[in-house]
Amino acid sequence: MVSHELKTPLTSLGAIIQVANLKLKNSEDKFLSGAMQKGALQIKRMTNMINGFLNISRLESGKIHIDKQEFDLCELILEAIEETQLIFGSHEIHFDGCPLIRLNADRDKIESVISNFISNAIKYSPKAKDVYVMCKTEDQKVVVSVKDEGMGIEPGDLERIFDRYYRVESNHTRHISGFGIGLYLSSEIIERHGGKVWAESQSGIGSVFHFSLPLDTGDA
Repeated sequence: MVSHELKTPLTSLGAIIQVANLKLKNSEDKFLSGAMQKGALQIKRMTNMINGFLNISRLESGKIHIDKQEFDLCELILEAIEETQLIFGSHEIHFDGCPLIRLNADRDKIESVISNFISNAIKYSPKAKDVYVMCKTEDQKVVVSVKDEGMGIEPGDLERIFDRYYRVESNHTRHISGFGIGLYLSSEIIERHGGKVWAESQSGIGSVFHFSLPLDTGDA
C-alpha cells in the first residue's frame, strides 16, 4: 500500500520534469537542461526501488506474474547497458556481443536482472573504471555474466548475497545505498524461469555474477 502511495506523486513529478525537459530542449541555459535530465534519472532510480518492494510483496503473496515473449537477448543486453551507462557515467561497460539467441521469457524482468548486476558492479567498484558483460551458450543454456574489478566479497558474505534484505556491511560499503532486495529479486526471477544465479569473488580483486537460463524457457 505504501509503495503504491509513493508511486502516485513520483509519477506526477516525472510528468512535470518530462514537460520541463521538452521546453528546455533548445534552451541556452545548459545548467537547467542538465538538471532536468539528472532529475529524470533520479526519478527512474526511485521508481525502480519502489517497484522492487512491490515485487517482493507480490512474491510473498504468490502474485508475481511472468509475462513471456520471444526476444533477442543480445539486443536486450545492449539496451540494459545503454540505460545503465546514462545513470552511471563513471565507468566504461564492455560487451563483445553474444551468439544469436532468442529467448521466450519475461523481457522486462530479465532486463531488470541484467541492469541490477551491472549497477551493482559499478557501485561496488568505485576505484575501478571497467565493467565487463559476457554472454555464452553451453549445455542447452545461455549464461550471462557481469564482472567487475572492485572491492570483492568475503566468503561469509558471498554465501548469503542472494538472501532477502542481506547487505554486505563493511567500512567500504557503508556509504553505498541499497536495501538488499535487488539480488534477491534477481535470483527469484531467474529461478522462476527455470534458471540459476551464482557469484564468484575474491576480496580486493573483484566479483563475477552469473545467471543461466535454459534455451527452452518456453516450457519453464
